[in-house]
Amino acid sequence: MANKDLVIKLYEPLLREAREHFAGRTAVASILSPDTDPDALERFLLAFCAYGVSMTEPVEGWIRRAGTRCIEMGLDALGTALCEHARDEAGHHELMIADTRKLVERWNRRRKPELDADKVLALELPSSVSKYRELHEHTIAGDAPFGQLAIEYEIESLSVRFGSAFLSNCSTLLGKDILASLTFMKEHVAQDGAHTTFNRHRLEELLAREPRYARELGRVGAEALGAYAAFLEDCWDA
Repeated sequence: MANKDLVIKLYEPLLREAREHFAGRTAVASILSPDTDPDALERFLLAFCAYGVSMTEPVEGWIRRAGTRCIEMGLDALGTALCEHARDEAGHHELMIADTRKLVERWNRRRKPELDADKVLALELPSSVSKYRELHEHTIAGDAPFGQLAIEYEIESLSVRFGSAFLSNCSTLLGKDILASLTFMKEHVAQDGAHTTFNRHRLEELLAREPRYARELGRVGAEALGAYAAFLEDCWDA
């Protein structure tokens, strides 16, 4: 059986329900809908970028630490690949900080009440951020650090599945100039196709070696989608 067939047979069925549930969440449907209120969409963008700093800043360290743990348990090829891939995620939170500031400037030119970027960036974080971070930490510290691969695969696949449509909807509802304030999203839409391919290949190699890991990978991947969906709901409700 080809390695890619193992992913289709062993992993993908375990994520079907979680992916369908994610796509049906209120926040996801709302940010993709052409009927969404533009004010609500712009508030979502502010919350997504401001809260997202704390979702994004640890990513490089998470991937590198997961890679180190994988090497420690004998998964040398996967661990080395993850450690190398970690460099691609360095500094991405700085894009979210910059985007938050641009969005605040844009908001203040057009809407009331006037916002302070520093105060927006210092807002109390919703519980979904802590739960998302805890998922990574528990995965890395647990018996299956290779589960980090499933988290990366599912979350980066979201840019591939929804990113272009989301940016298009933002441009339609808020004007093309909004894209200048969404550099983090634009970069991930451009890059996450390659990252998703990288992660899928690593899944193929891991399942070819250890097909018994499929269930744990599926569990962690589904949990990651649920945690990220909760984050988007909190951004929408903000």
